[in-house]
Amino acid sequence: MTIRSATAEVSDTLLDTMLARCRVFEQRRDFEAVRRDTLRFLGRHPRDMAALALLGRAELRLGRPARALAPLGRCFRQSGNFVFRLLYAHCLRKLGCQAEATAELEQTSRMMPASGFAFFTAGVAFEGIGETDRAVRFYRQSLELAPDVPCVSHRLGRLLLDQGEPEAALDLIARAIAARPEEAYYHLDHGVALELTGRLEESLQAVEKALALKPQDEEALHNRSHLLSLLNQSDAAIIAADRALEVRPAYPKTLFTRATALLKAGRWDEGWREYEWRWRSCQTPRMDLCAPLWLGEDLRGRSILLHAEQGFGDSLQFIRFATSVSRCGARVTVQVPEPLVRLFRRVEGIADVCSTLPSGCHFDFHSPLGSLPLRFGIMPDTVPGAPYLSVPPGEAVRQGDMVRRLVENGGADARDFVVGLVWSGAPRRHKARSHALDRRRSVKLAELAPLFSVQGTRFVSFQMDEAATQRAESGFPLTDVTGGIGDFADTAARLSGVDLLITVDTSIAHLGGGLGLPVLMLSRFDSCWRWLEGRSDTPWYPSMRVIRQSAPGDWSGAVEEARSLLSRHMRDRSCALRP
Repeated sequence: MTIRSATAEVSDTLLDTMLARCRVFEQRRDFEAVRRDTLRFLGRHPRDMAALALLGRAELRLGRPARALAPLGRCFRQSGNFVFRLLYAHCLRKLGCQAEATAELEQTSRMMPASGFAFFTAGVAFEGIGETDRAVRFYRQSLELAPDVPCVSHRLGRLLLDQGEPEAALDLIARAIAARPEEAYYHLDHGVALELTGRLEESLQAVEKALALKPQDEEALHNRSHLLSLLNQSDAAIIAADRALEVRPAYPKTLFTRATALLKAGRWDEGWREYEWRWRSCQTPRMDLCAPLWLGEDLRGRSILLHAEQGFGDSLQFIRFATSVSRCGARVTVQVPEPLVRLFRRVEGIADVCSTLPSGCHFDFHSPLGSLPLRFGIMPDTVPGAPYLSVPPGEAVRQGDMVRRLVENGGADARDFVVGLVWSGAPRRHKARSHALDRRRSVKLAELAPLFSVQGTRFVSFQMDEAATQRAESGFPLTDVTGGIGDFADTAARLSGVDLLITVDTSIAHLGGGLGLPVLMLSRFDSCWRWLEGRSDTPWYPSMRVIRQSAPGDWSGAVEEARSLLSRHMRDRSCALRP
């Protein structure tokens, strides 16, 4: 919402400068800085509504409705504007003052115009304080009263993107473009919606339309680089990122995109160094540790904490470097989520593993696991080999035999080839981009039907989460072996009972590869940087075969290749068993 001061004596220059700074702070989500700036301004101009409104909004974004109450109350009493009264009622409701909030809302309903513009204005106000559900309702009401206003369709579409509804967003933003095709940022957001629905080529086309209208747009230039990387054109993505950085130098998001493109292209010497930009782009650095970050100093006789920073798969991939750190002479402690603790205790060179640091602990250095390839100068031909994960022999026998018994109880022959199967990752519905990525990397169990035609094989399911319900729906002869699994150590032990693992790109692929188990990994078209580009092998896991989609969303070719490879595994095994 654009707010202009009603106080005549306030200098427009001072006000504009303050508003411009606060816009930058809001983009960075630095609401404390917004609060400081507005308080300083209000010290000289205490009745300025622009500053009062900004202060109220900042306090709400900081989760402090009690502090937002006074400035918003002064705003609506000075101006009579219904939007400020709505926000004031919102504060009262947040504070548990339901009767007062209801009274204010009743007063607001009498003064609020029954127009699309009024509801749109209210939507912008609530979007500005992070109350997206309320903003969505206001935008919908606005469209009911005025269905042909492109800016309302666009704003509603953007919010639905953030809420994980890209299909609905796509239609709304397309409506906005039909009415106002000259708006570059409509095309830009259309590209985001197309990406999140898996239509990558069309997404790039939409970004190119935005750039034709606004060639220097930094977000469009960044998105072009990002999409070229997703389309497995890493060299072009790097060039596009360099162009974007000419327009906005040192933009962390673009630098991180460039880093992953470098890694995907196999240019690891530069890629690992640039990968550190993640700390200013998409990862939060540790602020609770007194120890300095390890930058390659001598570790002989020193202690170091290695800690997880991303998902389970990243930790399973990078824990191999704990052994390298130990060989530098350090006492190594590892902090990871609880499901990984037991498994990692068996990694060579690790002295201790915990999920929560004990009070009073001291370390000479610390390092995120994902920074270790940089410290050791890892290249594709110098990756520490697998297996580096293991299971206690007794546990491997006990849980591996359990899997075999479950298969045999289902009518299998003891000589059958047992194949573990995982067809979906964690849905992560609370994160729109992560959820969209999961939809691209996951396959419906029904699409794996060709695998079940291979004679002499028996399939067991290691699928967790909601996708596991597809097992019963499919009618496939697929035995569930997840009962009683408590952590990755249990899963690793159960994998001792299978001959081969077929999985999509999720944490169990790293677990199987780290154990040295034969793995066929079904990779989405826009494959992760760690699998490089155009390769079916991977330096991370010698026992893994990467099977890539030939087109976004089309699993048929990859599944047929997996079926053919499974048949070959069966033939090789049969030959080996002949007298």
